[in-house]
Amino acid sequence: MAMNDTLKEVTDTLVSRRGESIHSLFEAQISAAAEHLLQAHVPKRGDRAPDFSLSASDGRLLTLDEVVSQGPVVLTFYRGSWCNFCNAALRLWQRALPGLWASGANLYAIAPETLDMCKDFKSAAKLDYELVSDEGHVAADAYGLTFELPDYVRDTLAGFGIDVGTRNGNGDWSVPVTATFAIGRDKRVLFVDCGPDYRQRADPEQVLSALAEERSS
Repeated sequence: MAMNDTLKEVTDTLVSRRGESIHSLFEAQISAAAEHLLQAHVPKRGDRAPDFSLSASDGRLLTLDEVVSQGPVVLTFYRGSWCNFCNAALRLWQRALPGLWASGANLYAIAPETLDMCKDFKSAAKLDYELVSDEGHVAADAYGLTFELPDYVRDTLAGFGIDVGTRNGNGDWSVPVTATFAIGRDKRVLFVDCGPDYRQRADPEQVLSALAEERSS
């Protein structure tokens, strides 16, 4: 199933479970992300990708220089394992792994959650790619993605038993705008998907097409 078809099913499930009022929660988060993006400097296709140094769920310290030395990389920024939409997207990326690996690329999913949270979710979801802890938003800041969830969202999520600040390890209720970047071995951005609506995301097939285009050029 395509990415946005999968995420539409998540929307329908949440509306069924929580009622139509859940749309207010969706729109508050989308509005905050959209406002952030008005002034954010998100890398564009052809830009040099910002460097980072982050901890992977297997304990390795990863840098952009290191990962691109092994081939093109796909970085997908997600809000956290508390987010139903992110969970569905990460599982869909798992199914896309054979195609990515066949193209010579590796996938890294980046969230502001603690390393232990990343490890636990990777194990529970049976993911074969690395979840990377961006505690403190080092990478998300470098890519222009970090924004703070509004008070209404914080209060509503807390009412659902979701404490984003604790999951982020520092009490901070900031998250990245969901985004996916494909980056070549020369550290140039080959593909960007970044929009305020976390219920709409690039399909892995789009990323694979961008990687194939780069190989053939």
